Amino acid sequence: MSDNKERLDEVLRRRRARLPVVDEQIRHWRRIHQLAMELGGAVLDGGPPADGPAQAMLNSLDADAVVRAAQDCLEVLATVRGRVSRGTVNIGVSGRARNGKSTVLQSLSGLDDRQIPSGRGQPVTAVRSRIYHSAGDRGARLTMHSETSFLQDVIGPYHSELGLLPAPRDLSDFANYAYPRVDGVSGPEQPRLAPLLARVREAQDALATYRHCLTGEVRSVGLSDIREWVAYPEAGQGPVKRPYLAVRDAAITCPFPIEDVTSLGLVDMPGLGELVPAAETHHVEGLRHDVDFVIVVKRPTDTNAMWAKEDADALELIARVCGVADVRDFTLILVNTGECLPENVQALGDDLCARLNGADADRGYWVTFADGADRDIVRDEVLQPVLEHLATALPRMDEAVINNAVAVCRDRTARILVQLADWSDALRSAAVPTATEHVIARAAALREEVAASVQAWVDTLRERTADDYEDTEYFARVTEVHQDVREWVVSGFGEGVEAWQRRALNRFRVDRASLPFAFTQLNGARVEIARRCSAVDDLLTQRRDEFWTGLVTALGPRLTRLVDKAGPPRPVRPQDSLMTLARVLREASDPCPTLAETLEVALDIRLDYHTRVLPRLRRALDVLFPEPDDPFREAGPTSLLSVPRTADGAELLLERITQLARQAAYDAQGVLAQEPAATAQALFAYGEQFEDAFVRSESSEAEFRRLVSGFHGHMWPGDLTGKRAVTERVRHVRSLVTTLRGLLTDMDQHVTGTEEVGR
Repeated sequence: MSDNKERLDEVLRRRRARLPVVDEQIRHWRRIHQLAMELGGAVLDGGPPADGPAQAMLNSLDADAVVRAAQDCLEVLATVRGRVSRGTVNIGVSGRARNGKSTVLQSLSGLDDRQIPSGRGQPVTAVRSRIYHSAGDRGARLTMHSETSFLQDVIGPYHSELGLLPAPRDLSDFANYAYPRVDGVSGPEQPRLAPLLARVREAQDALATYRHCLTGEVRSVGLSDIREWVAYPEAGQGPVKRPYLAVRDAAITCPFPIEDVTSLGLVDMPGLGELVPAAETHHVEGLRHDVDFVIVVKRPTDTNAMWAKEDADALELIARVCGVADVRDFTLILVNTGECLPENVQALGDDLCARLNGADADRGYWVTFADGADRDIVRDEVLQPVLEHLATALPRMDEAVINNAVAVCRDRTARILVQLADWSDALRSAAVPTATEHVIARAAALREEVAASVQAWVDTLRERTADDYEDTEYFARVTEVHQDVREWVVSGFGEGVEAWQRRALNRFRVDRASLPFAFTQLNGARVEIARRCSAVDDLLTQRRDEFWTGLVTALGPRLTRLVDKAGPPRPVRPQDSLMTLARVLREASDPCPTLAETLEVALDIRLDYHTRVLPRLRRALDVLFPEPDDPFREAGPTSLLSVPRTADGAELLLERITQLARQAAYDAQGVLAQEPAATAQALFAYGEQFEDAFVRSESSEAEFRRLVSGFHGHMWPGDLTGKRAVTERVRHVRSLVTTLRGLLTDMDQHVTGTEEVGR
């Protein structure tokens, strides 16, 4: 086993090494698929129909072929990623219900009925579980459905199968849905539909038992409590609980009863043949992305001793998952002999030999006979041979899957490049006029439109610079700030008069002086008043944001439509819209650098408290400095603050520092009150400068023409008609074709990289 462990660990290491290249391939092909979809839209829809050779050429382009080719590549790459991203070698255990699948899983993992339910009669496995070997970790992590995923993935398929549309939109709809009675179902579909209806009614009746679990979260559960989360409830009295309906995925960790085991996982697949909507689809997807090998369990009872159509269907499902890998490398048929009559075992063995594998046994399916409940036999005669097989077969299967993906990507790349080359030739030969006069007229009209709108906005900025204009909101905030500072000062600087005086007296005694404490209090008051005055900062920011909002509006809907062109996420703040517009203008195929720079200058406005107000406010707080910078030339408050070191002295000191702080607060209020006028003047100057630079700069006229030429379809979306429509469509298709050819040429080099990693 140690040799197998090392060989399988090497398989996992090589897989991990391939993952970055595969992810890069997927990113490239997603981009190609996106551009192909956009190309299809550009080819199909360019406005009202127009006649002429250019229109006929556009109509002849088949973008769907490119989309289909990109989808082919994404599908094979998804299969590759499913393999190389796994950190364990995963063995799936599958088969029809009641064949001992869960018993085999118990023998492989060492778990029992409390964790992997098994039983007689009805199927018991309700949730696909993944069981991983861990020497020291025992437990389960359950990924719960959200309300949305529960309704879409669990309840929705029942409604589709039953024809009960529309399906419930939320849990309240589901709880109150009036399902028909099961005994009311009739007709030829009754045998299939009646059990489905019974299942969905059971889910509705038990909703209260699992509704609180539909959170989408991941929760940890002990192994002793896992059964109810992954198994159908046992028949019994009382209300039936169905918490398994809330479970999207279950991952169990425990030590497997096998020595020297590698990174190993077991996947418990719900039994085939259950009447659950989309069961086969879920089964195939589970196999495709979760397992490296499948053990199909078949138990030869009196009624199940022959290889049946349902068993053949199961192998066909597995073959669909294998793709280019040999299904015989991927599959083991385990004949579960436990409690079966020898003649039934012999009959099934003969049937498998004669009818499934035929004369050439070496090329047939791998068949093993074992009692699924005998853990020693399952370990020695099933698991160990499977691991030995995988140590040799997995590299071979990995190479087959990867080489197939490389071949598909190369083939689709070559096909698309040939098609795009033909399209490029056709697009170059298409006669489409430039409509220069149309661009010049539209540019002039747009420039006039923007000039008028921006001038009106600048006029509103000018009105706010008038002597009689009052920013009532700002002045109200200044009054609030002053009142806040004053109350803080007169209340003993926030700690109470008596408490302040007691602290002062204590410091007098410690320092044997009054000035050290006084100086500390002045310094603290100065810092705190400056901090409290910063409460006007949000209004200064608001005035700046109002400026930007007004500018966005003044630019008009045509220019702001270019922000939407940049794609999601759509900016919410006005400054983000302006920044995005500037980037679009600067990075356009025909750039407009002056217009972009003008927008960027308008964004470089600093109206915050620390930049505009604090420098002047600090001068108003000089009265709170204990000493002047030059004490020989200026008088400071030192003599005023020197008081007796007594309780009366502490009271006197508080009175004098309070007077100084109130004076500073009053002066600070005056500084704050001057800011609205200064802010208004600054914003008016910014607005005037923007208007001049955007509308009247030397390059403005030329850049407006570039703007209209490059973005006409975005600014006048409903105006593309006739020849103009064809012109814009051809230009857009040309751009997309050029971009796609560049990406695909680069992709061809990346495919080579993937092939090298696969070797």
